[in-house]
Amino acid sequence: MTTSIVAGPGDTWGIPGPQFLWLYFGLAAVAIIGVLIWRRTYTAGPSLRNARDLTATQAALINGDRRLAVYSSLAALRAAGSIESDKRGYLRQVAHPPTGASELDRAVYAVTRNGITTTGVQTHHSVREVLDRSEAELARDGWILDDQARRAVRMGALVVFAVLAIGIARLFAGISNDKPVGNLVLLLIPVGIASFALLSVRRVSGAGKRILTKMRRDVRHLSPSQKPSWTTYGPQAAALSVGLFGVGAFWLADPAFAQAAELQRHVAQTGLSSSSDSGSTCSSSSSCSSSSSDSGGSSCGGGGGCGG
Repeated sequence: MTTSIVAGPGDTWGIPGPQFLWLYFGLAAVAIIGVLIWRRTYTAGPSLRNARDLTATQAALINGDRRLAVYSSLAALRAAGSIESDKRGYLRQVAHPPTGASELDRAVYAVTRNGITTTGVQTHHSVREVLDRSEAELARDGWILDDQARRAVRMGALVVFAVLAIGIARLFAGISNDKPVGNLVLLLIPVGIASFALLSVRRVSGAGKRILTKMRRDVRHLSPSQKPSWTTYGPQAAALSVGLFGVGAFWLADPAFAQAAELQRHVAQTGLSSSSDSGSTCSSSSSCSSSSSDSGGSSCGGGGGCGG
């Protein structure tokens, strides 16, 4: 009579399925929650207690992107009567730049000397150099995360990927050992979702979002809903209006110029829509954490080797 190499069914890795599920659930929960707390600390940014308000250029770069920053400068120059747009959409100088013009305002004004499109302004090397310096300063002060910082934050996801790898290894080991693995699969799904969700890192720090909210509250009178007069408030207020509330403010304040300069195509891409990005990223990450809890809680209800 022949004897099987495996004397009995045995537990995979010497750990019963239900027990492994509870251990794995605890490990996944600790990993996900720990990474979320670490990310929150790493991306918090500076304290607002002693922070000064941002310039219009800085607000636009945090609120939207480089294009919005250029639009904020165009708003200042237009409100001061320094530039105009012809029928072809070319921007031209018609007067001196306003007093107190920012570095970006002066750079934008300079490139309109011989006529240039709005797109041409955005891609001009002298304008890009100013924006490079502004973004570097914002990253240094912690208002935004540069590429290097975002890569560092993404490294935290490796912890959860390691936990996922353990679960996948257990899955295949359980299958090869002829053990039921259905509940383990259900637990691996939210862990996998969380792993990939944690690869998404918001560009703006928590402090960056908060200071935008504070500045919007402080200058509510510049909101497009209040229909502010740029003639009354001046060039810098016009730039701040666009920087904080998006290019839609430009369209409402000076629709003729916005149309001539072809800004109307970008009204939908306002800073207000971008302000929800980080919230969605954070909520998706936290929802993944809660999903893993739900799956773990129900995975072993029936007992009997359900975790491989």
